Amino acid sequence: MENTEQLLSIEQESLPALDTESKSVNGRITRHMPTQRREIAVQALKDLWQELKLEGQPLIFVSPMQRRTQLEHHPLLLDQLVTNGKQHKKSFPGQLECWDLLSAPESAQGIAAAGEVGTLLKADMLGHADIGDHGAIPAAPYSWLCYTFKNGWKALSVYYYDYDNNDTLTLSAIPNGRQDEWLAFLKLIDELHDSTWRNTRRGYIEIIGGNDELADVIRKASLDDVILNTETLEHVAAQRRIFDQDMLKHYASLQVPRLRKVLLIGSAGTGKTTLLKAEGAYHAKQGGFVCYVCPPLSGRNTSAWQQLTNALHMAAESHIPSLILVEDFELFVSSAPDLQSVLNTLDGIATPDNPAGTLLLASSNDPEKIDQRIRDRPGRIDAIIELGLVEDTELAIRFLQHFLGPAYREEEHAPVAPQLLKQPGSHFREVCIAATMRALEQDRTEVSSEDLLWAHETILTGQAIAAEPDRYTPTPIHKRAGYFGRKH
Repeated sequence: MENTEQLLSIEQESLPALDTESKSVNGRITRHMPTQRREIAVQALKDLWQELKLEGQPLIFVSPMQRRTQLEHHPLLLDQLVTNGKQHKKSFPGQLECWDLLSAPESAQGIAAAGEVGTLLKADMLGHADIGDHGAIPAAPYSWLCYTFKNGWKALSVYYYDYDNNDTLTLSAIPNGRQDEWLAFLKLIDELHDSTWRNTRRGYIEIIGGNDELADVIRKASLDDVILNTETLEHVAAQRRIFDQDMLKHYASLQVPRLRKVLLIGSAGTGKTTLLKAEGAYHAKQGGFVCYVCPPLSGRNTSAWQQLTNALHMAAESHIPSLILVEDFELFVSSAPDLQSVLNTLDGIATPDNPAGTLLLASSNDPEKIDQRIRDRPGRIDAIIELGLVEDTELAIRFLQHFLGPAYREEEHAPVAPQLLKQPGSHFREVCIAATMRALEQDRTEVSSEDLLWAHETILTGQAIAAEPDRYTPTPIHKRAGYFGRKH
């Protein structure tokens, strides 16, 4: 308690003393009314306006661009805007000639006087920087600025922390009649900010609802890890055509959102996750934007569909070829309250439209759980691609080659392949791992065909035992032995 009181005392002492000379008379009683920091900032802007002898009477208002980083106070954006303006011979509305950082007026009573930077931002200037981030930049400092525009007029602005409302506030002062030009200036700096964060999205992998380390896992994946038959691979690769300019023009001519929705189906272990990660890595290497969406943890105030919707909007705003990856798609479209929104989005009625194209690549082990109105209606899902069990001997041999690596020997291992068919790709991985472990256990450096068959049978036997419905069901009480010689 003592420490808390000391902190409160220090905080109060650190805040600038505010002018409390304003009085209110109620009968014979004189009461001192505290002056709000916003009122002090407004008066200081007026004083500064007179001191600098700016034209006319100032029109003072709250900036319409209240956001995490106050763009019209960010030095990097202002310098870039000035540089861009110098590259144009003809002036245009809102063109900034230069800007100056001013000292806080004495009448401001310390408001925005220290030049504090409230936080560090990620390189895209959208979110707060986290530990371990690279390319972090300072947010806009609390400051007093004077702007000079190409056609000669000037404006003032103050950005500060308003302790009265526990929030940041930006007040702007412009000559009355310059409103449209000021708004044009704000639009220019907003577009410059959009261009900045869009450039950082090229080759970027965003994780929504999951651990950011998933991005590194995806980035390390490769199409070389994907072992599927040629027809399936070609069918998946063809979906990338959504990013071709001719296809984007065709979508636009049909007046439909440039979104391709593809669903991968198949039993567990058939390679859907491996394919999603590999496609994500490939798209990022091509300079596209990748977004991997996880369902939210229980207790969060959002639904899986809302998180997927956020990803669709993020992709559309990026104006970059975007790939959205979703596993267990049935979890994202099964919430009854979200169903109408799901149908509207997939139908194209309320679909975020990315001019550069968006590919939604989703997977499901249980497509039967997806509402028929979504799964079976043409256009809501554009393509359904099945990843099945390994049916072909040649494909089985490719799996053995991949998972055995340098230990693979054609004459020893290829003859085993026909006996491993009708299994998912993950079965081949586990067979090769178990066979390698058996060889090492027996002090052998080479994996034999016998090792592979032993591993195959061991895994199938374990699965069969686990699948027996009554094997681990507790014995009903009436069949158990009695206690103390008594029978139930």
